[in-house]
Amino acid sequence: MTAADTPLPASISEIIQYTSRRRRSQPAVIDEQGELSHGQLAESVAATAAGLRAIGVGPGTRVGLLCTNRREWLVATYAAITVGATVAAFATWSRRWDLDHLLTHSRCEVLITVDGFGPTDLMPTIRELVPEAWSAAGPGWRSVAYPALRGVVIIGNRVPAGAYAFRDLGEHRRGSAASHIETDTEGTALVLYTSGSTSRPKAVRLGQHDAIDHAREVAERMGITPEDRIVVPVPLFWSYGGANALMVALVTGCTIVLQETFDAGGVLEQIERHQCTAIYTLPSITRSLLANPGFSRARTASLRRGMTIGPDTDVRAAAEELGVTDICNAYGSTEMYGGATVTPHDWPLEMKCSTQGPPLAGNLVSIIDPETGAELPAGKVGEITVSGFVSSGYLDQPDETAAAFTEVGAFRTGDLGQLDDEGRLHFAGRASEMIRTGGINVSPLEVEDFLLTHDEVLEAAVVGVDDSDKDQVPIGFVRVDGSAIADEAALVDYCRHHIASYKVPVRIVMKHNELPRTLTGKLIRNALLDEAKEVWASSDNTKEYTE
Repeated sequence: MTAADTPLPASISEIIQYTSRRRRSQPAVIDEQGELSHGQLAESVAATAAGLRAIGVGPGTRVGLLCTNRREWLVATYAAITVGATVAAFATWSRRWDLDHLLTHSRCEVLITVDGFGPTDLMPTIRELVPEAWSAAGPGWRSVAYPALRGVVIIGNRVPAGAYAFRDLGEHRRGSAASHIETDTEGTALVLYTSGSTSRPKAVRLGQHDAIDHAREVAERMGITPEDRIVVPVPLFWSYGGANALMVALVTGCTIVLQETFDAGGVLEQIERHQCTAIYTLPSITRSLLANPGFSRARTASLRRGMTIGPDTDVRAAAEELGVTDICNAYGSTEMYGGATVTPHDWPLEMKCSTQGPPLAGNLVSIIDPETGAELPAGKVGEITVSGFVSSGYLDQPDETAAAFTEVGAFRTGDLGQLDDEGRLHFAGRASEMIRTGGINVSPLEVEDFLLTHDEVLEAAVVGVDDSDKDQVPIGFVRVDGSAIADEAALVDYCRHHIASYKVPVRIVMKHNELPRTLTGKLIRNALLDEAKEVWASSDNTKEYTE
C-alpha cells in the first residue's frame, strides 16, 4: 500500500501523533546530535508548542526561523504550526543586509535562531539588529527597528538576558500532549523566500493541507515507504528540502537524515553509517559527492531511490555513478512545493533522462503562448503554467502575486517547455534573467541593489554565465566615478562580508562609461553577456567562492 492510499489525519500535528503511536521507537530524525524517535519527536513538538503558547505565540502569529538542518528545525516548525502560527524560514547563509530585509518584510513577532554553526557566529549580527534581546530587564521588550518583533528564542547555549532559550520552551509540560487548537489547514503555514525577477526575494506562502497532499503524491512517485531512510543534504529553508523532502518523510513515517551544513565527505559518511536508502540531490551535490576523494560505489550501495532536478546528464550520473538506480527526475519551484512533475521511480532510465515526467495527481500543467496567453498544443514550446499544488501567492506582495498568478490561481512559471502526446513535460529553459548557481536561484536585481550601497558604485548590472560545475555563476559590472579608487578585489570583499556567499559575483568588471540601457532607461543585461563570458573564460575559475 502506498502513502497516497493510506488514510492520514489532515494536519501536521495529528500526523505526528498518529505516527508516534504506530512507530514510536523508530527514528524520525538522525542528525549530528544522534537519533530522535517518532515518539520523542511528538513529545518535543507538543512541549515546544506549549512553550510557544506561554510566550504568546498562537493563531495568526508570524514566527521567523533561522536554523540549520537539525532536529530543532523540525520541532520549531511543527510546534509553531501546531499552535496556528505561520513560520517564515530564513536562509542561514544570510548576512546582515539580508536579515534586515527578512525581519522587516516578514513582520515576525518572534524570531527563533541558532546562535551559530561551524565557524559562523550569528550572535553579533543578531545583537546589531535586535539589541533589545540583550536587555538586562529580560524579555518583554518590543524592537525599535522591527515594530512587530517582541521576542527572540535562541537555539544554543549563548542566551542573552532579554531572550528565551529554546531548550526551556521544550521543557514546558514535557510528557503531556499539547492542548488541541483548531488550526486552519487551508491557510498559510510556511513562508519560504525565493529569488526571482524582483529586486528582493519573494515570500512564497505554502499551505498545510496542500503540503501534505503534495507530499503523498511525491512519495508514491518515488516509491518511499516507512522503512526508508532519506538523506537530505539540501537546506530545509528551500522548498525542495522543507516543503518536499521533509513532508515526504512526515507523511510516510520514514526516517530523515540531516547534515547541519553540506559537506560531501560528511554526506558519504552518513549514507554509509546509517545505510540511507534514498537521497534528495541536485546536480551540484551529485558532482560534489562523485568528486570527493572518499567516494566509492561501495559507500553508497544502500541508495536506491531519490530525486534530482537537472539535465539528462545529471540524472544519468545520479543513477549510474552515484548508484541511485530508482532516481526520479522532477520539475518544480518554491511556488510548486518543490515539484510539479515527477517521473515514476520504476520508469526506465532513458525515459527519466528525456523528460521531467507527468504532472502529479492533483496538478494541471499547461503550455501557453507567453504573449497571448493562449494554450498551446502538444509539441509546441511555450511558457509553463501550473495549477493544483501551488502557492496562494506571495506574502504582502500583491503586485508580484498579480504578475505571477492568474485569476484562477494558476502559476505562470516564466520557464519554457512543452508537453508531449502523453502529457509528459519537457523543460526547455529559463525565460527570465534569473541566475541559477549551484542549485540556488539568484536575482540579479537583488545583487545589483546591494552593489549600489557601495559609496563608489554609480551603476550596477549582474548577469549569469554558464559554468560546468555550478550551472551558472554571477558576473558583475559596475560603473564607478572616474576618481574612485575602488578595485575589483575590494568590491568582491565588500560583497563577501555583507551578503550570502552564493550571491557574490565571481568577477566584477569596473566601468567608467554608462551601462547599456533602453531609451526608457531599462538596463540591457543581455548586452553584457558576451563580455561576461569572455571575462569568465579568461579567469582562474577553478577557485571556490565560499564564505
